[in-house]
Amino acid sequence: MKKEDIRSKLDIIPENLQKLELFRAMEYDEFQSDFRNIDSTLHRLQTSIQALVDIGGYIIANPTLRDRYISMIQFRNRIVHLYDDIDRKVLFRILQEESADIRDLYRTLVMIIEENPE
Repeated sequence: MKKEDIRSKLDIIPENLQKLELFRAMEYDEFQSDFRNIDSTLHRLQTSIQALVDIGGYIIANPTLRDRYISMIQFRNRIVHLYDDIDRKVLFRILQEESADIRDLYRTLVMIIEENPE
């Protein structure tokens, strides 16, 4: 993904949030009375979240970091879904040897955000 593509995806988010403010200002009865309000809100939320996922996917796709981040995500999924079957030795090894990956991903995301301000 090129820098322009990241910028384009980042630009989607504030535009969507601005348009969502129109719906936030409505009372519930007004909001739910017109299917267009619901459809538009769903679309704006979906495209905002997808933009964030795409940017995150770009970072994970970096060949030198990809395997580390995929491994991190897989372990997170294991914690969430198989929380009763976590090997404590594996957990400790990850804590000792791989916890820096979280900090690295955080720094990468912060760098992207700072380089592409709103």
